[in-house]
Amino acid sequence: MTPGQRVRVRPASPIAQRKDAAVGELGTVLCCYRGRGRDAAERLDVRFASNTVMWGVAADQFEPIDGPEAKD
Repeated sequence: MTPGQRVRVRPASPIAQRKDAAVGELGTVLCCYRGRGRDAAERLDVRFASNTVMWGVAADQFEPIDGPEAKD
């Protein structure tokens, strides 16, 4: 994923199950990076419409979106 890309919280993601973010909530990727180490997963910093920011969330907890809802 890339900065500026719009993403949606996946229904099966741990952040949705813990109710840290609503299922299907839309956000914008602020930063994309990998931690140190061989098996480090891709991480994202994501800002949601409420201006809430989630830092260092695994990228597999989000799905990229396309189409009209991808625009602010």
